[in-house]
Amino acid sequence: MTPYRNPHAALRVGQIMEAHLKKSELSYRDLAHRLGVSDTKIVYFVTGRHYFPVEFAKPTAEALGIDQGELIYSILLQYFPKAEVDAIWEAIAAHISEQQKTGEEESDYETREKQKKKRKKSR
Repeated sequence: MTPYRNPHAALRVGQIMEAHLKKSELSYRDLAHRLGVSDTKIVYFVTGRHYFPVEFAKPTAEALGIDQGELIYSILLQYFPKAEVDAIWEAIAAHISEQQKTGEEESDYETREKQKKKRKKSR
């Protein structure tokens, strides 16, 4: 089966990068150095000739001051249809929300346990 590829999404990722490269003081060469690729490869990413790899999302977002979520969402659209990307995004959001609820419950429990220990020590 041929893998899904969306050249319009690749071009959109390139446009996001180009806009932020212009705002930042980084050159193509500077970004290429940070990512460990050639400056030619950056040109290919910016022009949409090559699909931008997900593993470059975090260092690129940090280097260019791009919202990491916006960049990752756009990158995923290169490789999956929008409906699938939205489903992935919703699943991740639900997972994070559940983790935060669990983390809050644990911290409440930890707080109560510390209070119990303090009461025992003061007796």
